Amino acid sequence: MVRQARSEATRRKIIDSAVDLINEIGYPAAGLGDIIERAELTKGALYYHFDSKEALATAIIEEGSEALLGAFRGAVRSGSPGMEDILHGCFVMTDVLASDTVARAGARLLRTFGSFNPAAKSTLQRFVDELTERLVAATSDGDLRDGLDPASTSASIVAGMLGAELLSSALTDGADVRARFARNWELMLPAIITDASLGYYREFLARQAAR
Repeated sequence: MVRQARSEATRRKIIDSAVDLINEIGYPAAGLGDIIERAELTKGALYYHFDSKEALATAIIEEGSEALLGAFRGAVRSGSPGMEDILHGCFVMTDVLASDTVARAGARLLRTFGSFNPAAKSTLQRFVDELTERLVAATSDGDLRDGLDPASTSASIVAGMLGAELLSSALTDGADVRARFARNWELMLPAIITDASLGYYREFLARQAAR
């Protein structure tokens, strides 16, 4: 039990050191030697847990995506309309990106790997699927315009969020990601929400962006 706890602590130290470097200088510039030095461990200790730099990146993607997806799912409120859950969940994710360094590094790695890493590809698909489920509920609520396909609409929304996160990360180190999400939604709402519901969701968006 003591050995297992020590092993887990070492693994955690490696991940945290890699996360810090990825957020500071980016994945390409963060060499394994730099990670080992930051963690104050040996090369053998790192390779015991991760057989390559990409394996370490995969672990960060998986942990970071669980934090973000968990936050989105946790934002669902009993009895609330599907579109409210979507908007609330998106802004809860911005809170996670601001406070969780692993989630922030994971988001950077999604951009680095895209479809070339199975964990990155799976994460992006899970985001689309999760949002599609909420859009199906919003359709049943009567809030979405006729003829919208939930799956393709979800893919467009996820693409917009990824782009907003990318620009925020590149230009302000993530400081304005909430504002960028809000501006994206201001543009998207009229395209997907019925005229009858649009006023309500504009007000709901403003409250979420300001909280």
